[in-house]
Amino acid sequence: MEANKQVAVNGTLAAFLASDGLMLDGFLFGRPGARRCLVYVHGMTGNFYSSGMSREIAREISRQGVSTFMINTRGHDIESSGHVVRGRKRKRIRIGTRVERFEDSIKDLEGALRHLRSLGFREFVLAGHSTGCQKILYYQYKKSDKRVKGLVFLAPDDDYNLNRKELGKEWEGLVRKAKALSKARKGNAYTPGMPFAPQRFLSIADLKRIEARLFNYDGKLAEFRKVRTPMCVIFGTRDEGAVKPVKKYIEILRKAAGATPFDSLMIKDARHSFRGHEEKVVIGIASWIRKIW
Repeated sequence: MEANKQVAVNGTLAAFLASDGLMLDGFLFGRPGARRCLVYVHGMTGNFYSSGMSREIAREISRQGVSTFMINTRGHDIESSGHVVRGRKRKRIRIGTRVERFEDSIKDLEGALRHLRSLGFREFVLAGHSTGCQKILYYQYKKSDKRVKGLVFLAPDDDYNLNRKELGKEWEGLVRKAKALSKARKGNAYTPGMPFAPQRFLSIADLKRIEARLFNYDGKLAEFRKVRTPMCVIFGTRDEGAVKPVKKYIEILRKAAGATPFDSLMIKDARHSFRGHEEKVVIGIASWIRKIW
């Protein structure tokens, strides 16, 4: 697909409630009566409507009788606002990547799957791009949801080592500062020089936090090893977020994987966003879904 090509996808805008009552939005594309659905989770600072790849996925796999639900998590965009609904009461809160608590992403997926089940869907594949990979892995690690029949990881980079590399000499000082602010109950304070709020930054900068460990390729990948759900991992060979060759990433994941099957695909010359190479990604996903479903 050309980088700026518009992809028309017919479907329905759908609001749903996360399991803690936060109202979120998504877009459901699929055939009436379909029982299978792929749930697409955007990456850090992303959203469901700006990804040409998610729209291509929706169009392609619908031909197999599989629907697609593209969702916003509470981490959508850099900063936004949302409403928590409890009965007739609504409370407005800050959301977005800057202030989200990674562990709460499980509530977003719980709500999305609950909504889909209310519409008659019964089996699911979870697909995540970038930080969406950590979110779907965390969900399945914690829930072992038997309704989830597969996990698709699109560019699951190592955020811990990437940020450590990019911040260089500033890394240790920022980590200390973030810990001090979080301890002082200022975890969501705006902090100059820090990419996100202190508690959000620590989520990827402190290996005591699960998000930092999930795809730490220098670590034990303990949580990844415990997930038995079939997996497909897709990287672009020119992924600018990779701190090791992506072929090495795949080798590490293959050795650690407890999942059967574990499949992988490298898209030649594709970067982290896969822009301009969406069609190859989509064909790979569609082929893999036929294999497991």
